[in-house]
Amino acid sequence: MTVTRELTKEPTVTNAADNATLARHRWYPIKEGFSPRLVTDSYLELGTDSKKRVLAIEPFSGSGTAPVECTRLGIACLAFEVNPFLAFIGRTKLRQADPKTLRAQRETVLKGLRRKNVSRLESISTFCEGNGRKKWLFNRSVLRTFAGGWNGIKNCPPTLRAFYRLALLRAAMDNCNAYPDGKCLRYKRLKSFDCFDSGSVIAQFEHYCDLIEEDLDSTRFDSSLSSVECMDSRELADRVPKQRFDLCVTSPPYLNSFDYSDVYRPEMFLAGLVTDNKQLMRIRLRTVRSHVQANWKAPIKASFGTIYAKILKDILNRKDELWSARIPQMIQAYFEDMEELLAALTERANPSALLKIVVATSAYGGVVVPVDLILAEIAEQVGWELHDVQVVRRLRSSAQLWKHEDRDKKVPELRESVVILKFPNGSSGAVPHKRFG
Repeated sequence: MTVTRELTKEPTVTNAADNATLARHRWYPIKEGFSPRLVTDSYLELGTDSKKRVLAIEPFSGSGTAPVECTRLGIACLAFEVNPFLAFIGRTKLRQADPKTLRAQRETVLKGLRRKNVSRLESISTFCEGNGRKKWLFNRSVLRTFAGGWNGIKNCPPTLRAFYRLALLRAAMDNCNAYPDGKCLRYKRLKSFDCFDSGSVIAQFEHYCDLIEEDLDSTRFDSSLSSVECMDSRELADRVPKQRFDLCVTSPPYLNSFDYSDVYRPEMFLAGLVTDNKQLMRIRLRTVRSHVQANWKAPIKASFGTIYAKILKDILNRKDELWSARIPQMIQAYFEDMEELLAALTERANPSALLKIVVATSAYGGVVVPVDLILAEIAEQVGWELHDVQVVRRLRSSAQLWKHEDRDKKVPELRESVVILKFPNGSSGAVPHKRFG
């Protein structure tokens, strides 16, 4: 196996800093994304004849970085995202409309924003002030302004509604009393949340509408080229038709016990994508088993190579130091899910297809789990050729992830890597693999 290689001089491409300023990407960037430059650089590595039609695939679309950048490059991309809110973001970024028409219809939404409406979320716990709560996500005026604007959007042409909804959702989250930070929402450190009101929602909505209109004009898209489907990527093996791909740049959920569906809970409720916690739990159960916040089905397979076997043994020897007794099972379930996905990609890969996986290591009970190397070993087992494991940056392990009793010991250092794989040239693209689960 290729050893990890440190990238010390190249710019970091595994974080989403670029997305805050680039056309279309900036409409709704998320912290968990990666730079569009990773997609562009990977496409150039293919060295493909310009006349050949390239197909990309993205099993974890997130906010749509890969499909948006592929479309900008003229590459068709099939993207999948289990979180309905994130899938909505990706789809909207791929849409095209006349910016002048969008500008002309904006007043319809502004009338709704000024009119306000009682929000159904006012009665949901933690969403709004009242009932003696000391903390809440949204001031009542923010929720009612949002509800008025959401209703006003219904009076706009159907082809324009997604743009207004995206701008309004982002404006609402700018005026939320909390912000996403890692695995949870944290309340902002302000003496008062009075600054978040109807006027600030309207101002932010107009600001994001301006950005969208500007990018629709400067970065025109062929909306038929790429797509984002709201689907559990673990079901990819059963999806038809089975188009073969040439490029896949993806970043699966990290093995850090973060429940990303909970981080975007406010947006899903605001958009009406879920109406209660039972519906939210159903989404959690469809995500990769990288966290213990849902009662998912227990894993079956337990063999994922020599590195995995050693690491799991070390963690089991320290099970009394784990913050959750389900951690070993979660690690097993995670790699079971990832093996099934890698096998599904094997069945869809064209000869010489390029696969890049952005992932980070994790630590539990003081034991570092080299996720990058384990995934590389699994990928080789299902038919991929490993070309490199590039370490992009070093990360600091949180105390919660390792929780070792001896506080004098050094906190394990983690890393973020890009696992680079290629599919064998001349193969039919089908490698026998027994599915499980």
